[in-house]
Amino acid sequence: MKPLELPEAFRQAVRNYPKEARGKIGRALQAVESDFGHPHRHRGLGIRKLSATFFEIRVGLDIRLIFQNRPEALLFVMAGNHDEVQAFLSGR
Repeated sequence: MKPLELPEAFRQAVRNYPKEARGKIGRALQAVESDFGHPHRHRGLGIRKLSATFFEIRVGLDIRLIFQNRPEALLFVMAGNHDEVQAFLSGR
């Protein structure tokens, strides 16, 4: 189990979603915290590697959470839809 790091900017992005979506996001965060690093367990979580440094976890059809696997924690850097994720990655 690896701890999660949820900076204020990420938390604020999550707060902008409706209550039902926030519940799904919370459950996805709990699952990734306990299962990341165990590929046979996180296969059903919708985790995929986007680049050398970024991963995504899908929450439903149009919410994606972007994070980095750092030695000390999983650092979540953004929440958004497909287009917002693409814009984020192209800006890096």
